[in-house]
Amino acid sequence: MRHDPNRHFLYPVARQFSDDYPPESRIITDLKAVHTADSVHVTLTYKIDDASIIKQVRSSNARCVAMLYCMDTLYRQSIQADINNPLQIKTSVPLNLLRNRVQVHPVVVAQKEIQQLPLDTVHKEYKGLSFSITMGQPLAVDTPWFFDVNPPQKKRQSIFNLIANTEDKYKPDEFEVRIDPKKRYIEIIAGDDTMAWFHQLRSDRNITLPSVYMSSLIAVLAQFKDYDEEYEGNVPDTIPSDGWFWSLRKRMDELGITVSNDSDKEQLSLIMAAQRLLTGHGDLRPFRRLLWLKESG
Repeated sequence: MRHDPNRHFLYPVARQFSDDYPPESRIITDLKAVHTADSVHVTLTYKIDDASIIKQVRSSNARCVAMLYCMDTLYRQSIQADINNPLQIKTSVPLNLLRNRVQVHPVVVAQKEIQQLPLDTVHKEYKGLSFSITMGQPLAVDTPWFFDVNPPQKKRQSIFNLIANTEDKYKPDEFEVRIDPKKRYIEIIAGDDTMAWFHQLRSDRNITLPSVYMSSLIAVLAQFKDYDEEYEGNVPDTIPSDGWFWSLRKRMDELGITVSNDSDKEQLSLIMAAQRLLTGHGDLRPFRRLLWLKESG
């Protein structure tokens, strides 16, 4: 049970990005994940501003529930509020069952059949209609929460992996970029001779950043933009949380960079975004590295 907050329902459901209920009739959740030596303790608190929905919860006709899901271990747990504290969910999960990114999907679902859904506060288009809700159907949905459970590990130095390939007929000094969000790394593929040359230059970032990685990253950002807009920022479960896609998204968030049309941040072109991402923690843009190389040569 993981409800997509943007899916279509045949009856009014309180959620973000929908006008089924007015803006003041909202469901808001807050998640806290506290790590101990061997467990993570999750607390999910609900605030429901709609009078008719909160009445259903307090009368036990509906309950605050959530699905906790780990993409990497496939661990899944349905959790629900206690009857004595109907607006808060608490659970503890052993750390050995979780790895990397964990999702929590908050929902308010019917506990029993509601033969006549109250329509006092819904959009005027629903007035005069009648809806019955069966057990397990959602009355309210909030956007998913995410938290990370990461074992100690070295910081990833690159999202790229250089691969020598003799099967494809690559001409000397040319390379291909294979971009698969389901893989951990983006593959830069070339023939043996070209790959040997790559490895010789790899340690000199003043050469590789403005050339191989700059052009490859522009291609990657083009596909990243398509995925980000297609899924409206919600990444499919098939994409591993320790792969290049999440690493790139995290770095872009840290730098305030976006290439998507549907973001409230300033949208950058692919070429501008690539330059800023490759600047790293210093202040040398990739093009400036070429000039610095010339000046020092």
